Amino acid sequence: MESRDNNYYDVRAQDVKLEDITSSAHNAKILRMLRDDDLASTEEEEGALYIVDYTFDHGNTFFVKEGDDWGWLGYFIGRNKQIRDLHLYCLPKDRDQVGAFMEGMKHNRSIEEFRFHHEIEIEGDSIIDRLAPFIIHNTNLKELRLLGIHFGLDCVHSLAVALIQRQHKALTCLSLEYNNLSNEALEEIIAALSGYKKLESLCVEENLSRRDQKYYDMLAEIIDLNRITSSKKNAEILRKLRDNAWNEKKDLYVADYDDSEGDYFCAEEGDDWGWLGYFVGRNKQIRGLNLYCLPEEEDEVDAFMESLCRNQSIERLDIRRCDIDISSLSPFIINSRNLRALELWNVDISLENASNLAMALSRRQHKNLTRFVLSRNNLSSEALAEITAALTGYSSLESFSVSGNVLIGRDGCVSLGAIIRVAALHLEQVFHDDDDLDDEGLQTLVAALTNATTLQLLALSRNLSITAAGLRALSHLFSSACPLETLFLEDMNIGDEGAEALVDGLRGNTTLKHLVLTPDSAGITSTGWTAFSRLLCDTSSINNTYRSNHTLEHIGGGYHYVPNPDGSGKLFRSGNCFRGIPPAIVQYLKINKEYHSLQDAAKIKIGWCHTDIPVEVF
Repeated sequence: MESRDNNYYDVRAQDVKLEDITSSAHNAKILRMLRDDDLASTEEEEGALYIVDYTFDHGNTFFVKEGDDWGWLGYFIGRNKQIRDLHLYCLPKDRDQVGAFMEGMKHNRSIEEFRFHHEIEIEGDSIIDRLAPFIIHNTNLKELRLLGIHFGLDCVHSLAVALIQRQHKALTCLSLEYNNLSNEALEEIIAALSGYKKLESLCVEENLSRRDQKYYDMLAEIIDLNRITSSKKNAEILRKLRDNAWNEKKDLYVADYDDSEGDYFCAEEGDDWGWLGYFVGRNKQIRGLNLYCLPEEEDEVDAFMESLCRNQSIERLDIRRCDIDISSLSPFIINSRNLRALELWNVDISLENASNLAMALSRRQHKNLTRFVLSRNNLSSEALAEITAALTGYSSLESFSVSGNVLIGRDGCVSLGAIIRVAALHLEQVFHDDDDLDDEGLQTLVAALTNATTLQLLALSRNLSITAAGLRALSHLFSSACPLETLFLEDMNIGDEGAEALVDGLRGNTTLKHLVLTPDSAGITSTGWTAFSRLLCDTSSINNTYRSNHTLEHIGGGYHYVPNPDGSGKLFRSGNCFRGIPPAIVQYLKINKEYHSLQDAAKIKIGWCHTDIPVEVF
């Protein structure tokens, strides 16, 4: 290619026959529009030009073929005043032609967005040095996108110098994807962006950069959140986490579905789990994290968990339906000072996972857990034994749930009972629902709970192997120092014998207020209900009425328990909580609830049932 300077083109620009320097009439038309500042615009795009070497039907497109003169193309682009967006998707193989094109293009001052994307990776030294003058001097350039370039350190340095020398630091977007950028290269470019206060988007995905903590720290403030998330809602959640603008009263939910009721990060294709973990890990305001899904790719899980484990503000972690390696969570359990509630639901805790969990609990310096849930995890008795042994020293633990682990059996109850006896736990709630517990297991559990002087709630629902013999063992609990207030026996066939066993145990009890069962399936006939009626108001004599149970306020369904993040909880009434309960029993229960003084309740019942007693007695 002969030597041409800018004067060469200036002299010939108006007279050159455009058909002689292009491969088609279409390309000649594009050059004519560029030369005459008459670039066609569409409703969607104004001032856009595409340079491609393949079929591409989109606006003003210059289809490069043999016969097209790159020097003239660059010259006409350089002098044009209408181009706003230049999309360069190919370059000639001849370096001289590349030089001629870039020499002409560098004079352009109207381009606001320049995008270079080479389908076949191109060596950076063939373009970056020649592009530098354009970057430095084009005052209107707002978006610079360079993709598919092999950046060596020398090329990176050239780009960094151009960015530093640029006087008008008005870039809003810099995209450097698919460029083999190393961490060292990335660090130099980010340093060069100091002063670019209007920069809104920096994209560096798909490079050779190592995703270590330094990588995230470098990019955190300038990464384009919309490029690493699948939705505007997810991007906004990341922004709040990054900027510590999170509402401390709200939990974060990470799930594979959305819900308008809370702050749900609905994870879909396009969401970067490494960045999500990083922003959660560095946030200082988030108190509750509910993790309901994890990515399929193991490296994404690792990236998320590694960063999550750095968080020090989370007080409650709830993980459900996730195939998780507990060892990846261990650093968080060990080092998190503020963690109060740890809930694991449906995560299938194997013996190996149980060992890792036990190790983390044992090594945890701040033994301040108040709520610990291990529900529906296929826990074996051996796994439970390892975990419960690690709870020694957790004197603040108030709520412990192992519901829904049918493999626990009697041995699991022995392990649980042993830790309750020796570890001085201040348990207020124990959940043993759906565990296939039998009479022997219940007897073992009760023997340990009689020393639980802080226990307020015991849940045994849906343990269908428990019979009247097992329920009779509860009498030891009712007559002990255990201040139990709520007992859940939902969806269990209690029967008349079971009802009488409960009644016998509750005679003289002054703590139990709520006996939650399912009347429709409890199998209690008039015989059993008569026993409950006699417990609440024995009308055989005044003394027996006085000695009746005046504490029990509720028998039946319609109640559910909602835990609080701090380990405490509250019973909530829903619907008709006395449905299926005989009216006389309901009346006695309402008296007990209305009159908090046992003596006052007794007097009301005596007045009702023994009408021959003079009023003056009261």
